[in-house]
Amino acid sequence: MPRKNITKLLKSLNEHIEHVSTLEWEGTLKEYVELIVKKPELHMNAHSRVLKMIENAGIVRNDDGDVEEYSFFENDLFGISDSIGEIMSYMRAAAAGSEVSRRILLLYGPTSSGKSQLAVLLKRGLEAFTKTDEGVVYSLANSPMHEDPLCAIPHELRGQFLDTYGIKIDGQLSPYMDLILKQEYDGDFLSLPVKRTCFSEQSRVGIGTFVPSDKKSQDISELVGSMDLSKIGEFGSESDPRAYRFDGELNIANRGMMEFVEMLKVDQKFLYVLLTLAQEKNIKTGRYPFIYADEFLLAHTNETEYKRFLAKDEMEALHDRIIVIKIPYNLSVDDEVRIYEKLISQATFEDVHIAPYTLYCAAMFAVLSRLKDSKHEGLSMISKMRLYNKEEVEGFSQSDVPLLKGEFDSEGMTGISPRYVINRISSTLAQEDANCITPVDIIRSIRDGFSSNPKLDSKAIEKLENILTSVIEEYSKIARNEVQKAFFVNFEEEVQNLLNNYMDHVGAHLDGTTIEDEWGDFVEPNERLMRSIEEKVGITDSGKKSFRQEIYRKMLRSAKSGDGAYNYKNHVKLREALEKQLFDERQDVIRLTVSARNPDEEELKRINVVINTLCEKYGYTATSANKLLRYVSSLMARN
Repeated sequence: MPRKNITKLLKSLNEHIEHVSTLEWEGTLKEYVELIVKKPELHMNAHSRVLKMIENAGIVRNDDGDVEEYSFFENDLFGISDSIGEIMSYMRAAAAGSEVSRRILLLYGPTSSGKSQLAVLLKRGLEAFTKTDEGVVYSLANSPMHEDPLCAIPHELRGQFLDTYGIKIDGQLSPYMDLILKQEYDGDFLSLPVKRTCFSEQSRVGIGTFVPSDKKSQDISELVGSMDLSKIGEFGSESDPRAYRFDGELNIANRGMMEFVEMLKVDQKFLYVLLTLAQEKNIKTGRYPFIYADEFLLAHTNETEYKRFLAKDEMEALHDRIIVIKIPYNLSVDDEVRIYEKLISQATFEDVHIAPYTLYCAAMFAVLSRLKDSKHEGLSMISKMRLYNKEEVEGFSQSDVPLLKGEFDSEGMTGISPRYVINRISSTLAQEDANCITPVDIIRSIRDGFSSNPKLDSKAIEKLENILTSVIEEYSKIARNEVQKAFFVNFEEEVQNLLNNYMDHVGAHLDGTTIEDEWGDFVEPNERLMRSIEEKVGITDSGKKSFRQEIYRKMLRSAKSGDGAYNYKNHVKLREALEKQLFDERQDVIRLTVSARNPDEEELKRINVVINTLCEKYGYTATSANKLLRYVSSLMARN
């Protein structure tokens, strides 16, 4: 590492150490009260803290003011914005102190849909947030549960805090701190020491995680703490709170967040503890009164366990204490690509080039496997996939998407997981001689993995083979298009020129006027040119007028709005028509050049120009560009 980089790294490390040292604060409860009445916003319940953490990271809104995205999640969770919206609705209601705060938030969905990742993000976010001025947390210095200092305020005085400062104080001291207050401070609660606390899962402060294990061996003490047998002799009684370890996951998660991994797999006695905590905000242990705990309870499980749980009548009480949010697989191809890009970036495959559309083809396969056949006439699976990907589809608009998603409650709950696809991508990237992988490579790898997947029977494999066939068909169109575009010196400019020419003739036709040709003469609109373009996408003679009116109206609207030239890409059929018109004009040259087995000098020059264009403009390397040309050549040889 260069000396300059080492110096920069050491400087960052020193700055971090200095920042950590500034986080320390110690004082008495009296000093804390003086601090909190000046800044009442620092007093937050657990749900408010999580909500503020997320919102402080930034909120992206659309033109109507509706939330489009929460920046907190944008770099890690993709394609589950609807589920995140539901979670945020829960958080806002819980932060307001409503009954919703007395519920467990349960996420359920297929494996690898993002449930665990969401929990990890929230936990890591809380750790960082409590180190900021906005997320600062103060607790009783001697409390093993880092309790809220204001819990020491007598109930008869709390009304004054609420009336004067708007600070609502909930809960009471733990048995341990209550004893400490009486014996060591003679009831002088204002003298109790207070310190700043930073949450840390590793240090078991403010963040707890519970993972189920063997039901026969797992002890409830993992959740609620246990007796310290060595202290019983010292204090003389098992009911002395000083002889109790307040080190259960629920104890240490007080004021913060508690994650239950695969919650519904635990023994029922564990769930009853959660029931009490959720409804009463109390932890019940033997020989002690209730222990108050304020925490955000987040659980997650798979769909099979969730359905089994719903079928148990004896768990009806817990059914009512749970807010359930479905976390399906992502259904957007672009977002699926982002998932793969993120996972690949965490490994060391820098020397392997991933050709354009490689991850896109893998994403198409995954998303198509998760979709259900729509009952809407004229909507194929490919078209549905494009709609969900916010692309234009003739006969449908984005306003139809919520209706389509509501057609099947289980859509996105089955299909191929991102984990399977990334495994196939990684195995392809890790091949000893790999320096470039293409869509063909990844499609082959995905197919090769079917036979070694124990979850797939012959019927499932047949279905996935059919999906891969659709992906291959789509990629073949993309490959042709890539090569055809590379044959044009400036593809976008040539399409725009063709569009301008077409629109001039359409405008004259609709207005009943003539058009000036290249010689300065005024001639009738060129019907042959217009029909040549329109017929490329199946516009009939009877339908040409409405098509032309629609296109011309959009062009005029674009000009009036100040958006500049009309963007032909916004109209699927027009884009396809213009591109086909250009391609057809050079089809013979492209076919002869690409398919030539022994290209002559002129053909070699064209091939080199095409390869250079693919590399410079479209993100290919010489190797991947040559593979693309060979693939398109094989396609043309079949036709």
